[in-house]
Amino acid sequence: TADMLEHPGVKTPFPGATLTQFRKALKEADASGAQVLVLVLFGDDMVRALTLAHQMGLKKKMTVVVPNLELGMAQQAGAGIMEGVIGAVPWTWQVPYAHGYEAGQRFVEAYSARYGKRPSSSAASAYTIVHEYKDAVERAGTFDTGKVIAALEGHTYQRLKDPQVWRAFDHQSVQTVYAVRGKPWESVMADPYRADFFELLDSLPGEAAARTRDEWVAARTAAGRPASL
Repeated sequence: TADMLEHPGVKTPFPGATLTQFRKALKEADASGAQVLVLVLFGDDMVRALTLAHQMGLKKKMTVVVPNLELGMAQQAGAGIMEGVIGAVPWTWQVPYAHGYEAGQRFVEAYSARYGKRPSSSAASAYTIVHEYKDAVERAGTFDTGKVIAALEGHTYQRLKDPQVWRAFDHQSVQTVYAVRGKPWESVMADPYRADFFELLDSLPGEAAARTRDEWVAARTAAGRPASL
């Protein structure tokens, strides 16, 4: 995908892209004859662009991929527009049930009962981070920032999914990433909370999904930043 001749792209302004600008970019994608349309967007921008792509009939011509997907975005777009869209997520509420992660299942049930909706990956991340910080403070025996950082670096943990690790050199949470596909409207609506949006297709280990140290250092160097935090 780094070969711009083999995999051309169209950029839109960020922030503040207009519907006209999204429509122009999508028309160029349509005219290219591409088999895959990748929307490297997030939040409202993704929803607006995906809605336009649906209205323009692009989903019938090419596979639409959203590499950074989230439950709230799917809900905002709607089940009809999301159907068949391929995406990637670090977590979705179906994961604990598909893989037998009991702590994750308890979290989903408690969250759903309390808030009347399914938890998003953002909710799961917030829950995990708070508990990870608490545990790091307890291991360090202090709130001192440097000592808490040291307690987190290289630490492996498991909460709502399979084991994750706080990678020492860049403080990235290295974790499994899941490929998903938008389910048909009927399946989404069959859930008591009308939120069964994603069919789990496959997973990628965190070590394969995350940047390598060399890639991270190269990106830092290109940005004029030091090679360590």
